[in-house]
Amino acid sequence: MKENCLQTIMAPKSVAIVGASNNPMKMGTLQCLNLMTSDFPGKIFPIHPTEKKVFGLTAYPSIADLPQAPELALLVVPTRFVVDMMEEFGKIGTRSAIIITAGFAETGADGKELQKKLLEVCAKHNIRFLGPNCMGVMNTALPFNITVTPFQDKPGGLSLASQSGTYLAQTLSYLKQRGVRLQKAMSVGNEANIDLVDCLEYLGADKDTKAIGMYIETLRRADKFLEVARKISREKPIIAQYVGGTKAGARSGASHTGALAGPDHIYDGLFVQAGIIRVSSIDDVYRIGHTLAASPPLKGNRMAILTHSGGPGTAMSDTCDRNGLMVSDLPGPVKEKIRAVIPPHASANNPVDLTFIMESELMNQVIPKILLESDAVDGLLIHGFMDTGWAKQIYPSISKIMDIKYEQLEKLFSMDLGPFLALREKHQKPIVCSSFLGTEDHAVSTLLENSVPLFDSPEKAALAMSCLYKHFQIKNREVDEPVPSAIPGDVVEQIQNSASGPLDEHNAKQILAQCGIPVCREKLAQSVEQAVDAAKEIGFPVAVKACSAQIAHKTEKGLVHLNIIDEKGVLKAWEAIQKSASKSPVLVCEMLGANREFMAGVTRFPGFGPLVLFGLGGIQAEALGDRAFRMAPFGQAEALRLANSIKANKLLGSFRNLPAVDERALADILIALGNLTLACPRIKELDINPILIVKGRPVVVDALIVLE
Repeated sequence: MKENCLQTIMAPKSVAIVGASNNPMKMGTLQCLNLMTSDFPGKIFPIHPTEKKVFGLTAYPSIADLPQAPELALLVVPTRFVVDMMEEFGKIGTRSAIIITAGFAETGADGKELQKKLLEVCAKHNIRFLGPNCMGVMNTALPFNITVTPFQDKPGGLSLASQSGTYLAQTLSYLKQRGVRLQKAMSVGNEANIDLVDCLEYLGADKDTKAIGMYIETLRRADKFLEVARKISREKPIIAQYVGGTKAGARSGASHTGALAGPDHIYDGLFVQAGIIRVSSIDDVYRIGHTLAASPPLKGNRMAILTHSGGPGTAMSDTCDRNGLMVSDLPGPVKEKIRAVIPPHASANNPVDLTFIMESELMNQVIPKILLESDAVDGLLIHGFMDTGWAKQIYPSISKIMDIKYEQLEKLFSMDLGPFLALREKHQKPIVCSSFLGTEDHAVSTLLENSVPLFDSPEKAALAMSCLYKHFQIKNREVDEPVPSAIPGDVVEQIQNSASGPLDEHNAKQILAQCGIPVCREKLAQSVEQAVDAAKEIGFPVAVKACSAQIAHKTEKGLVHLNIIDEKGVLKAWEAIQKSASKSPVLVCEMLGANREFMAGVTRFPGFGPLVLFGLGGIQAEALGDRAFRMAPFGQAEALRLANSIKANKLLGSFRNLPAVDERALADILIALGNLTLACPRIKELDINPILIVKGRPVVVDALIVLE
């Protein structure tokens, strides 16, 4: 198996740092200091033109003066020096680098040209590099830290790949306070040479990484990203924040890393297809990512909730229900066991509500044991762990009445959480907690120290548990195998030889029909006599429409006449169309009785393969915007998931005495659209709207194909 280009970058045996000095105000110096103090087992070579020593390490005046070729080069120097320095490293045999320096593609045309020269030099010497415009990497297991922040905590199971350096270089103290521990992390910057796909492949193969977090502003190889993520996500959870879906986010990303962002709905579809859990904040990436990394896998969606207060228990229940988790009544024997140990005023239902009692063993030992032992419980949510933090809050009042020292009160309140931690280990079921207290509380700090996921609100805890369930669904969903293309060669040749611009509706539907897509019966008429004959052959009622590649938005221009019941109506429609669009042929189509309309199509976006759309059709398409996307190619399983991704997916089932939609036939249409646009790259845009559902079967009644 080919070695990943990040293997050396994440675990080098020797590192040269260009930009390190004895001035702690310099970025390169901070990175050198962190490398020196992280117990890195390899050799460190500072390079400085005048300094003889850098914090006790021998410094070398130039790259050529190094005693050996370092496995990894780190550059924190003015932009104008970078290309020449990479040439020098290449000549001495260094094949991996991290370029911290900014001022390349993210700055405009001149920067893009400079980045192009950098790539040419590195290609000549077979150098792989992260950056430019990044903030380094860390590997807590080696250990190896070449960011600006010292390690704050022991290694964890969450690894991070980020298009923002700040999210790994300046957050370690923030993460420590919240019990989040990183395993590995890399900042990719402009991704000139190594991108998020390379990071994902590396972390997917890394045995110490239990979950992968990502901060994304753009994807430069969406097709490869999908291929890699789809494989990894069935084994390891991947959680991501994407921020390029708005105009402001896209604009900021372009100036930050030169990123070309895409609309939210495209990334929503891609993430679902890839098995990636999308979240809305970087805090969710960290904290839910930590939950995914530190928890045993969820094996079902049945939740038990334990709380000392009704409000948080209700909030947890509500969040669970909104996110696919079940908070059902507990089995009778389980409830009886709970009733036997709780006060009369407490509730043995689900949630189990102890109503603010201070008997800590009930909360952290007795009831969790009963719940975790039950086969009817897949996961446990707990709100209200607190001990010494509560003692600190009430001591000022108590001390006015009672002669008691704070140390005595603290000892009285302090919980022994050893048995609780043993329960978690024994039963291997996810436990997620919440508390309104922080690390000043002994119980909270103990949970965080032992990697028990703990949040500052009950809703956040329940949302994290729901992400464990999402990964359970991703692992167990049907594997999708793309359907081999069956697009006829005649269709490919016809499209290849057609003029650019839109095809007329009849031509477009003929192409679809040849690809196996069901279309309504219709005939093209060049005269009123042909139109009447066509209507008779098809059978009344019919629709009569102008048919010209030059005419868009026919309905708005009065060029579509529906429910024509006789020859007189055909004549009248012909005359009206000729008056508005002289010499236009007309299309005579069967009228189909249908109560449900959908739409499908294909669009393109830079860096992505053809994007297949499905949604509500007719005039509702624009008004409601209920649609979803997937990137071609895909197979039946993904096509069915696409169809059911829309909010109005209930319309696909039996609805108000209407038969269920033949979803397999609908899936075949979506697959064929993707394969058609893959086989014919000249197709710029493809729309079929509406798709009518006739006796449960989908039939296309209008189509548009636009060629490059």
